[in-house]
Amino acid sequence: MKLFSNVSRVGVCAVGLMLLAAPVSAAEFSEWDANADARLTSEEFRTNFEEVGIFNAWDENDDLGLTESEFETGLGDDATAFNTRFGDKAFDEWDVNDDNRLSNDEFYDGVYASYDSDGDKIIEEPEFGDIGDDIGDGGFWDV
Repeated sequence: MKLFSNVSRVGVCAVGLMLLAAPVSAAEFSEWDANADARLTSEEFRTNFEEVGIFNAWDENDDLGLTESEFETGLGDDATAFNTRFGDKAFDEWDVNDDNRLSNDEFYDGVYASYDSDGDKIIEEPEFGDIGDDIGDGGFWDV
């Protein structure tokens, strides 16, 4: 009986470790839509997107701004996929005050607007499908 007990503990530990090591799954619309109104506002989007941690991970010198170099370094091997989705001028377009760096607001507002394909200032579930593909293991928003 003691052998079975020890084997069970090892099995439980192994399953727990596998869950911890599992890749981050793609984002789910219902998890981001806090008020369940089938629309993501910029506030709902930002709250959830900040949890992914991209901006802070890419801000190498922790000055609360992304230079183009930090941005490109953050994209790394995913630059082609990013440019296919957003275009190769996204950094310049998102830098609304033209200071050659993206503030938190410029970054999150730029990302949000880029996923809002119909420009209505709301991300609906069909538009969110792209976000779900881009976040998590294998997506370019994976940190």
